[in-house]
Amino acid sequence: MNASKRISKRGTRAVTLRTAGLSLRLDVRGAVVGLLLLVVALAMSVVLIGTGDFPLAPADVLRTLAGNGTVAQDFIVNELRLPRILVGLLVGAALGMAGAIFQSISRNPLGSPDVIGLGQGSAAGALAVIVLVQGDPTEVAIGALGGGLLTGLAVYTLAWRRGVHGYRLVL
Repeated sequence: MNASKRISKRGTRAVTLRTAGLSLRLDVRGAVVGLLLLVVALAMSVVLIGTGDFPLAPADVLRTLAGNGTVAQDFIVNELRLPRILVGLLVGAALGMAGAIFQSISRNPLGSPDVIGLGQGSAAGALAVIVLVQGDPTEVAIGALGGGLLTGLAVYTLAWRRGVHGYRLVL
């Protein structure tokens, strides 16, 4: 693997990693920030796993995660608290990715579903199902999804003029 450093016109450092069929340009600042955020998330996870009705010290949490805890600690950490922490981290990552995808689709760094009205459309769809057909929770969720999709389609259609640009879609 070959690595070369380069300073771009903006003054940011980038490292290019090259192999036989792959070239990867890595922004040093972004990688450092991402690594620091990962360390903070892991440290907070250890602290949060230790909090609750049966408190555990961070050293006990780490010992249990390594497989050297008591039976009670193993149950509390691995069966009750760790799955919740992992799901929370994964849901947070999924929401972050959804926001990034939404901003790239709308081509606007300030774009969000509430600006375009998707949340209000979803609420209207759910309310329509509740009022009109007295739907169960599954039907209400489907109505919310349909209302959000219809609102998104309406906004996209209204913003259309020889293509949709990010600023036009948000405004």
